Amino acid sequence: MRKVVVVDGTSMKGKYGGCLLSACAQDGNFQIFPLAFAVVDNENDNAWEWFFQKLSTFVTDCPQLVFISDRHASIYTGMRKVYKEAHHAACVVHLWRNIQVLYKMPRLGNLMSAAARAFTITEFNRVFIQIQRINPACASYLVDIGFTHWTRAHFKGRRYNIMDSNIAESWNAAIKEAREYPLIMMLEYIRTTVMGWLALRRAKANNEQGTLTPNVRKLVEENYDLSTAMAVRDISELEFQVQDPTGECFTVSLALGSCSCREYDEIGIPCPHALAAASKVWFPSDSLVASAYRIQNWREGFAGKIYPVPSVGGSQVGSSTTTELLPPAVRRPSGRPRKVRIKSRGEFKKSGQSSSNRRCARCGRTGHNRASCRNPI
Repeated sequence: MRKVVVVDGTSMKGKYGGCLLSACAQDGNFQIFPLAFAVVDNENDNAWEWFFQKLSTFVTDCPQLVFISDRHASIYTGMRKVYKEAHHAACVVHLWRNIQVLYKMPRLGNLMSAAARAFTITEFNRVFIQIQRINPACASYLVDIGFTHWTRAHFKGRRYNIMDSNIAESWNAAIKEAREYPLIMMLEYIRTTVMGWLALRRAKANNEQGTLTPNVRKLVEENYDLSTAMAVRDISELEFQVQDPTGECFTVSLALGSCSCREYDEIGIPCPHALAAASKVWFPSDSLVASAYRIQNWREGFAGKIYPVPSVGGSQVGSSTTTELLPPAVRRPSGRPRKVRIKSRGEFKKSGQSSSNRRCARCGRTGHNRASCRNPI
């Protein structure tokens, strides 16, 4: 698979609280592939360092590896200690939410998203200049974060098409119901869910015909339709100048798998310019696609199987030695369990209604809350 891992943490809703950490990737068909999950007491430095140490036993550290997460300080601390060669990128969606809350201008968030997703530095500079003109404070905020951390054009690694942590967010949503269960029931729910996913996708991959995964094949077909309106001129044997309908020219090297638009280089799927050049010399388009998107590699991703845990449902857990397992000594907070997701460090909260406009839950009048209500009902 592509060496991009999305990590995230989400709170558990059971009696004893806790936090569920997860690491997910994408298979060659752009579907969620859970790599690891763990239950910890809280999202702190020790928990994330321990999680990364366990993850490193099969996701080894290397310069080609990329992690994407929100800007939680403990994730940064744990990664610096365990993954010293891998690159770390910030989730663009979390950054977009912060800008919406801080500056209350939807256009600024959209411009930031466009700048982050730009493939070339020239395209990034064009968008970022607009941000500077509209709000210099927002531009300064983004500069302080570091262009190499949130933009694709300046990033030192290769994050392909994964610009946010939506993979992990979707995974958390899929197991939302299980987070209210007792611990062992929750883990069994997760195990059976992943087991079912892998079985279905294994069958789909084995039945698929052709050389490319279904979703990638659709993208290649869409790009090919766009390539038919482009003019191609030879530079050398496998190098071409490609001119799009707007008049802009790009340089394509089929031998290097590269295009000056940088889309082909970053994602590994041929852009319309590369497909236009390939059509001129009858070069097979499937051979231009990166190996991670091929059917054979897609099938190999599901070669492993998940089996039931033998002790689940039995009268004995673990070894033959009788051990009394007690729940953690915690005090359940008063009130109803929290249902709304807790914001991460570095993720700002939207300001709610002011106390002068908020209605009292007891009497329905404004200007106070239920605790300070003195109005007769």
